[in-house]
Amino acid sequence: MTPEELDDDTARPKAPPIPGLTPQQQASGQYLAAIHRMHLGNLDSVGRLMQAIREGLAGPASLAPALAELPMTQNLARFGTICGQECAMLQGHHDIEEYSLFPALQRNASPGLAAVIDRLIAEHDLIHHQIHELANAAEALARDPGQSAFDAVEATYAPLERSIRSHFGYEESQIGDALGAAGLFG
Repeated sequence: MTPEELDDDTARPKAPPIPGLTPQQQASGQYLAAIHRMHLGNLDSVGRLMQAIREGLAGPASLAPALAELPMTQNLARFGTICGQECAMLQGHHDIEEYSLFPALQRNASPGLAAVIDRLIAEHDLIHHQIHELANAAEALARDPGQSAFDAVEATYAPLERSIRSHFGYEESQIGDALGAAGLFG
């Protein structure tokens, strides 16, 4: 799968509607969305700093220290590099989904929901590949904080950010109600 394929809504399977959900069951998808908003907030912080670097308001060398100040980074400081930490955080989020949430949903899944879950897992694989590419670019930037190394980080960050935003929106819209129906997050 490529980033362009990930973002192609026409190729994404759609989960069938689940009638008769209670308001509490419908709210289960909001919990998943809240977790996603935390990740997106961190992405927004990185994006603002990258914009400041592009505009000459900060130098490329300021990216790594600023990333170190993010709450996400501080909380995971024991686990390695900044990009490694974000990778670990997203990997952990995806592992929870793939080893707990998705199997719980698949137990009684309709064929449509099963296809959505398969697609989400494929999207996870692409996102992890993109994170690995970003980690490599960020390590090069840390070794040599020049403009060309920053350009390489930016070139890998932009498609990753698009993929994550697209993936989160798709996931929330397709499995939110199923989480409530299965009694997850409720």
